[in-house]
Amino acid sequence: MKNEIKFLWLLAVLLCAMGVQSQVSSITVTKDDKKPLSDAVVRITSLNPTKSKDEIGLTNSEGKYLFERKDGIVVYISYLGYNTITDTISPPADKDYTLLRTSTTLNDIVVTGQYSQGSVANSVYEIKVIDNETLRNKGATNLKEALANELGIDQSQDPVYGGGIGINGISGEGVKVMVDGVPIVGRLEGKLDLTQVNLNNIERVEIVEGPMSVLYGTDALGGVINIITKSYQKEKFNVRGKFYYESVGQYNAELSGGFNFGKNQIQYSVGRNFFDGFTQNKTYTRASDWRPKEQYTADLKYIFTANKFKISLAGSFFREMMVSRSEPKYFADRVTGRDEHFLTYRPRVTAAFLYRFKDNSQLDVTASYSGFYRYWNTVKKDLSNGEEMLIPSETQDTSSFHHFMLRAIQSMYTKNNKVGFQFGIDVNHETTFQERILGQTQQITDMAAFASVKWTPIKGLDIQPAMRITYNTKYKAPPIPSINFKYSIKNYLTFRASYGRGFRAPSLKELFLSFKDSNHDINGNKDLKAEDGHNVNASINYKLKRGKHVVSIEPSGFYNLIFNKIDLKIIPPNPETPPNISAFAYANFKKVQTYGAELNVSYEYDRLVLKAGAMATRFETYDESIKETYIKLWSPDANAQIRYTIPKAEIGLNVYYKYTGQKALFSLNSSVSTGIRSAFHNMDVSATRNFWKNRIQLTVGGKNLLGVTNIVSNGAGGVGHNFAQNASLVGWGRTVYTTLVFQFSK
Repeated sequence: MKNEIKFLWLLAVLLCAMGVQSQVSSITVTKDDKKPLSDAVVRITSLNPTKSKDEIGLTNSEGKYLFERKDGIVVYISYLGYNTITDTISPPADKDYTLLRTSTTLNDIVVTGQYSQGSVANSVYEIKVIDNETLRNKGATNLKEALANELGIDQSQDPVYGGGIGINGISGEGVKVMVDGVPIVGRLEGKLDLTQVNLNNIERVEIVEGPMSVLYGTDALGGVINIITKSYQKEKFNVRGKFYYESVGQYNAELSGGFNFGKNQIQYSVGRNFFDGFTQNKTYTRASDWRPKEQYTADLKYIFTANKFKISLAGSFFREMMVSRSEPKYFADRVTGRDEHFLTYRPRVTAAFLYRFKDNSQLDVTASYSGFYRYWNTVKKDLSNGEEMLIPSETQDTSSFHHFMLRAIQSMYTKNNKVGFQFGIDVNHETTFQERILGQTQQITDMAAFASVKWTPIKGLDIQPAMRITYNTKYKAPPIPSINFKYSIKNYLTFRASYGRGFRAPSLKELFLSFKDSNHDINGNKDLKAEDGHNVNASINYKLKRGKHVVSIEPSGFYNLIFNKIDLKIIPPNPETPPNISAFAYANFKKVQTYGAELNVSYEYDRLVLKAGAMATRFETYDESIKETYIKLWSPDANAQIRYTIPKAEIGLNVYYKYTGQKALFSLNSSVSTGIRSAFHNMDVSATRNFWKNRIQLTVGGKNLLGVTNIVSNGAGGVGHNFAQNASLVGWGRTVYTTLVFQFSK
């Protein structure tokens, strides 16, 4: 009898278990190509909220999500880049859903210049986004390569100072480059070497053309480039190894990853980049036009996220050794060479705090330290035994920059979201130590307050005026106003227009340089004024969607007028100036005007993306001291992109092309010299493929397939540190590359 009772109890328990099991429901999510979509967000809300709480989770590798519910529920399914599905279910039930891919341009999330994180479509600024997938397709290893083939961006290369940049005719001194809103310091001769900005562990690059001085202050005269690092990891554990090889002699390796435990996240990245140098016409075994270099990078980031606030602490370290080798000299008993060593360090530490209030407002505070150390030593090397010895009569130079920043921004909206306010303070302090500067130590402090109002009087129309007031310890800064308009008609037509005043503060070198030797007499000018600019731009974005077909047409135009442009100017020599040497000093003596028009067209269908663009830019430079215009030039540019995914093979094919038109050059020797850098073409291709459930990513491609190396520059050779007269460095010829990524997550 007892055994029968035990059996009945076991049978009852089993039946109950079967009953519970019968309440398990499943959701299966697939993409439009019928393949499972893993990590789609599934949110479940009960029709009777008093009985059960909301539930949220992710689909597994098979696109499935299992749940247990007895009552009716509402299911929301979403995934970035795909449409969102809402459905009502009465469990138990097994449901299948297919998410359709939407236009990627509608889903880019940006933070540059925004009240809070939002989409590109909702921004009053015209923002270009280079996402992580595009960076992979380009095979980009640094910021210079990431910006290659982008319309409106002109790049230059100096053998010593590295890669420079310009936007819409505004040179690199007027373009601010940042990492998570923190400016990168250490400009040499106005150039910020973009090859020293690595792309390890980043999420995307955001580009805003036109002055952003209201929010970001000096150097944002022509626009800003903001590198956004990764700030979220959904996996508990992730490790990633990346290896890059390019046939020119470039070998890179990177290890990165992160941990996610509760409200805490830790992300890290370490890497080494090596470039063996390149010379087009190699006569000697040692000398090269593109200097060999070795780079080491390290990044560490900690993030704590709570319901109302977020704290992040980040540290970054960069080291580069670049060597300029001379041709060997042969003696009876030895062989020697003259080498220049350029050692650079870039440390950076950032702390950020974000707090969201109940009244639809938030406080965003960022504090940072950025450093730049550069050592330039000239040595004589005995090639027979490798011994090196400093040459006292040659260049031995040390310079460093220390930049401290504190920015606090309060953003808020009214209850109906029709009016938004933003108030902020921005404090920057910079100190430099240089042997070629008055007193060898100089410092400058910039303190500013800014405010803006975002008003939406009717649906689709945003009006955003703003103002910045600045106090500087070395020069008088002008008030900086701006106003932006955006009008959208549903989701297919957006019109943007803006006026902005921008400025560029004179650098400490331009204010206090004192460089005198047997070959140079270059002086700063402590009475320099800030460069003062005005910008007007407008654009129309038209999107037409018919099923999977998406067509986008975007015409735009811009106008820049800059007064008090700072440049070197020939001055009468003083008694200390060596014979046959011209004396120079920085001065406000130029007026620069650029204007132009741009047209971009794109077409997307399923796995095919076609993009093409063309623009024409007018350069005019006027010397106010002699009342003469010495540069007038139209410069055309064009680019195109093709992206296609082969369905069965799952191989992504990419083609990037750019035509860079002629560009104006300006230099000083014993007199003003102007010239033109000739036009050239560039084309890159790549193929990508994922293996082993996306744990392995392989990219192979070719860069500079048209074999461009040195471009003729008529009339202004010898600009910067060019290796030869009447030539400019552009590329190192035709190369092939491969990128291999291994990643594991749990």
